[in-house]
Amino acid sequence: MEQLQQVLSTPPPNWQPPLGAPPNAIAILHASLEHLRNTGDEQFLFLRSTLELLTNHGFLGASDSANNPTPLSGDEEQLLFHCVTGVRHVMLFRWEYFQPSFRSCVRDCLLAIGLGCYSAGSVALPRTFTMACLSSAASFWKRAWTTGASNDTSTQVQQDSQQNYLESLMTTNLMPSMQRFNSTDGQELFSYLNSLLVSPFEQSLQPMELMRRQHTGAMAASFLSLLVGEFTGGNSSARYNLPIEFHRLCHQVFENGNEEDAVSANGCKSGLDTTLQLSMGALSSFVGFMLNTDNNNNEAINNESLLDMGTSTVSLTFDVLSWEFGASSGKWDFSNGSTKKDGSSVLLRPPQRWREALINPEFLGAMFRVYSAVRVGNQHSLPRSLEEKRGKMAHQLRQLLLQLSSIAGGPIFADENERRAYAGFLLDGCMDALETILTENQQQGRSIEESDFMCAEVVDLVTMLNRLATNFRVQTLSQLTSFPRFLSAMSMVGKWLLEGSLAECERVQGDIECMEGLEWKYEAVSQILQCSEAMADDYWLVSGDAQTASDNLANVLAPLYGHYIACRVRMSSLEEHYLTQQGEDLDEIREMIWEFGVEEEMVSAASLGRLNISASLSTLARTFQQCVPRLMSLFEGVGNFCDMTAAMAALLEEARMLILCACHLLTDECEGETPSIPDAVCNACQLGRPSGNDCLASIVNLIELLRSVAEAQAMKVSAYPKESCLSPLLAKTLMWFFRRWGAAYVLPLSDDYHREGIFARWSTPESASPIISFCATLSLIYFCHWPQEKELQDESTALLLILAKKGPFVRQLMMVSPSFQQIAALHSICASLRHNASQAEIVASMSSFGGHLSVEAVKGYQRLPYSDRARVLTCLVVGCSDMDNDKSNAVLDSCLKAVSNHFWALCEALSKKQAKANDINVQESACLSILLYAIWSHDLLCSRSYYL
Repeated sequence: MEQLQQVLSTPPPNWQPPLGAPPNAIAILHASLEHLRNTGDEQFLFLRSTLELLTNHGFLGASDSANNPTPLSGDEEQLLFHCVTGVRHVMLFRWEYFQPSFRSCVRDCLLAIGLGCYSAGSVALPRTFTMACLSSAASFWKRAWTTGASNDTSTQVQQDSQQNYLESLMTTNLMPSMQRFNSTDGQELFSYLNSLLVSPFEQSLQPMELMRRQHTGAMAASFLSLLVGEFTGGNSSARYNLPIEFHRLCHQVFENGNEEDAVSANGCKSGLDTTLQLSMGALSSFVGFMLNTDNNNNEAINNESLLDMGTSTVSLTFDVLSWEFGASSGKWDFSNGSTKKDGSSVLLRPPQRWREALINPEFLGAMFRVYSAVRVGNQHSLPRSLEEKRGKMAHQLRQLLLQLSSIAGGPIFADENERRAYAGFLLDGCMDALETILTENQQQGRSIEESDFMCAEVVDLVTMLNRLATNFRVQTLSQLTSFPRFLSAMSMVGKWLLEGSLAECERVQGDIECMEGLEWKYEAVSQILQCSEAMADDYWLVSGDAQTASDNLANVLAPLYGHYIACRVRMSSLEEHYLTQQGEDLDEIREMIWEFGVEEEMVSAASLGRLNISASLSTLARTFQQCVPRLMSLFEGVGNFCDMTAAMAALLEEARMLILCACHLLTDECEGETPSIPDAVCNACQLGRPSGNDCLASIVNLIELLRSVAEAQAMKVSAYPKESCLSPLLAKTLMWFFRRWGAAYVLPLSDDYHREGIFARWSTPESASPIISFCATLSLIYFCHWPQEKELQDESTALLLILAKKGPFVRQLMMVSPSFQQIAALHSICASLRHNASQAEIVASMSSFGGHLSVEAVKGYQRLPYSDRARVLTCLVVGCSDMDNDKSNAVLDSCLKAVSNHFWALCEALSKKQAKANDINVQESACLSILLYAIWSHDLLCSRSYYL
């Protein structure tokens, strides 16, 4: 050990410290350590120091047991860790250099030390060191897994005296009773580990011996997890200094066994199958021991060493079930760009040979009973260490059950009845756990923020429900007697979480950063919404056999949408009130992340609301009725030039969130697709349905209400554009709503639509013309009076463009709109006007064009960014693209001539030296002309080709 310390304290040859940094002991140590590993440690300093240090502290010796071991210091623990990792690195990189017997001896030595065979009394080896020993032993087992000792080419290595001496030292002097393994196929190893996994459950053991066996069993399970991880493809697998084909072969052999064994029914099982058998056997023994009435149940669940072993065993089973089947799968497949997967995969398809081990309802029930016993729940008098171990054990059990919920199909199920029964057991167990949580909180009246263990518990359980709904679908779950109970529990938990979040938000008065438990409650609600979305979007619900299931979803689960709307809108309003009151604002990055999260959340919530469109619309109508009168009152007070108050900002945010909810409920994102009315809305508005007329009337009333809100603010904007209590963000949201709604509902073109119900309401020119004229008017006002609101201009031009693309009928209605004609006139006037054009230039341009536009409107449009003017030109070209319409041709020619004339006039002035190229006004005119002319050339060709 002294020799190693001397080497590590001496800088390696030609080593230089990092540039600008003085040499220090830590930098020298790491450099020397790396140099020693890379040079092969020819004097075996790593291994010799490990054995010497363990012997000096009494962990190893001639008696093969520690009489009075002494604890390691922190520096010694670090040194041991680096020594073991050094042994691993050197042996893997110089594998052929070492004698086979020496390699197996080192492997077995590290395994014995890692398993705790040489820890006694109250002094144990540090876990970081023992896990490093087990990890190294697992690597050595993998390295020799595909080649037996008989055909190992490295058996011809010459005898080395140092290796012989160290081997003799370990087997004769230090560890004479060490378990040795003569074969490399793993069967002898698995037999030994199985004995360690079952021995802690033998009867009549002394407490100290029982604790020792439980610790050894836990470490045996940890070793098997590390072994599976090595074959799966851990991050350290690239350090074998071997090609990718080696790892693929190991993966295949560990999964399927050797070819000569795989073809024989009596052949040895593969390493993976044997590991599953061991893990399930140990897990069954652990579950049986915990539930045995002869044992003191309280003593069992409060035994920390037993809990450690149970946690390790559950974790092992989880790792085995996470296996990616296929010889070229996972980390070893670089040809097909496959992404990394883990145990949280939504869908698992284990092989049929695992059927007996996994599809066992009695075992699933026992697992839930053990979970119910070990969960911390409302026990507050437990020691902290015991509480943490029970919480960890419960978490691992939930993760395993969550993984078992991902087994949804494949050959592992004999038939659909067995598959349905399997889902039923998991569903019932999850329901029992959730209802226990709700009951505990109702009885004791404690808040949902008090227990960290309960937070993780709720998230895991609702995730399991989401997984069951996603994998087994409504058709299977609805045949279970517990299906209504499942929906009721989802609704109750969702309501509980939402109301708890709102209460916490009110407690902190909208300061979201100070809310306790915000992240986990948000995650739990998201899982519930995703579960609802998976069931609501199931195509089986439209079949004739799904009426009962549809009724259950509409009557039991859909009311959660109302609670979501009330709580979500109120929380956003409180947050905006706080931010305005404090003069704060979200930074741009956080705001983008927030908008993305809200978008996903709203989409899932909309699927929930569509389970019962009539009830959801009624909820929105009641909420709008409370909000809109106050909003109209705010608009009526515009003109006094008052400052924005926190109450005003909260009201505007409340209205904006309601519009978002309404838009997601009634429309789908249609970018890149033909816009269409959602099927749920179509079905709810059928005239033959009992509530069809009421649903249609609710939608019509909602649209009229939003039109009145948009019109009220737009009129105030035209009169008082600088008023601070008018909201560009609200205007943008309204334009976004009308863009998505108008694209689907106004003059629907699909041949599959029956001209009744919701389709007939805006399907005629008489009913559609006011809507189109209204949209054009809104765009005109915002072009002229809020030209610098970039996001608002984006939505305004997008609205006009998507209407123009709907077809010739819509374009004809746009052409007769006075507002659309004014937009065309403004473009023609301002095509030659720079941002800094003088009053005289504006008047001259208006005089040359004629018309009755106001100077204020022209000045406002003139202030539009050139890129926005170019997009307006695109809308005009597409809107006027009907060649058979004389009015369209006249408007289009006027728009294009305005661009062309200014462009060629500028070119002629430059060519004749009448304008100076370095003049700032000339340069800006050139930018405007080139941008508009490029748009003109491109859009003219596209419109004539595609919009006839």
